[in-house]
Amino acid sequence: MDTQQTEPGAVVIDDLSEVLQHIAPRAYRKTRAKVANSPETRQFLDLGLEILRADLLEHEGPDMEEGEHSRIFGSVSRERLLRRAAESSDPKVRFLTENQFRYRWPHKNEYTEDLIAYLFRPEPYNAHLDMMAAAANDMTRQLSLGQLIEKLAAVELDAVLANVRVSLITVLQASLPNHPRVREYAARYWYANVLDRWSGIYEQVCNAYGLHLQPGVTWEDLAVLFNSVIDGVTLRARTEGAVPTTSSNQPVLTAAIFAMVPSLLDLDGRDPYEITAIATHGESLPSSARR
Repeated sequence: MDTQQTEPGAVVIDDLSEVLQHIAPRAYRKTRAKVANSPETRQFLDLGLEILRADLLEHEGPDMEEGEHSRIFGSVSRERLLRRAAESSDPKVRFLTENQFRYRWPHKNEYTEDLIAYLFRPEPYNAHLDMMAAAANDMTRQLSLGQLIEKLAAVELDAVLANVRVSLITVLQASLPNHPRVREYAARYWYANVLDRWSGIYEQVCNAYGLHLQPGVTWEDLAVLFNSVIDGVTLRARTEGAVPTTSSNQPVLTAAIFAMVPSLLDLDGRDPYEITAIATHGESLPSSARR
């Protein structure tokens, strides 16, 4: 087991032995687990993500119209990984060797598939979800439901747009929708975890406001619907370079959530800005929490 620094101040305990299916294929199982969690393995994979970021998000790689290098993973070669390692400011990364790479992944396609699994694994994103759960809990104590929707939507959109890993996942899903590993890992590692966590956050928020689901609706439905809108909005924001808004200048994500809420939650005819938390020992929220 190893630790990874994903964001400033955030350390993730991350076991890669079950994530990397192609690591050191000729080694014994116990050895494979040790190699999977070695610093060198993570360094090779992080270098691959750095190359994808540079090529796909910053377009520093080969021209995508130049024949043999046009495939997304074509430029993530062993040679380019080692060149990038040699240029690293980290002395440990600079000492990575070709033999170390070949021992872990004798064939390029094995590294590619493990790189996809490494990208899609949910652990690095869990710290963000923990933060969102805590933020939502704090917001319910201070804001009306309408204000919380505005604030939480803005915070999540900003966080997703700033997250390089999520950006790469979005690019791969959009450009390689039929890739078997992209499909498998998106379902197994990404959506299963992210939607489950968001379901819990939405239930937590609604319980605080004393709200119930409409008949036939589940917390998973809320997560699927809201997060589908987030996926679409973030993809458009990345393409256009700005957060999309409606004709009234309201962020599209916020407007979409407000439009869906009455059909998903029983508001008892109330305006979301009039709904305040009940889980505060009978205390009412200050007037600033009302529209």
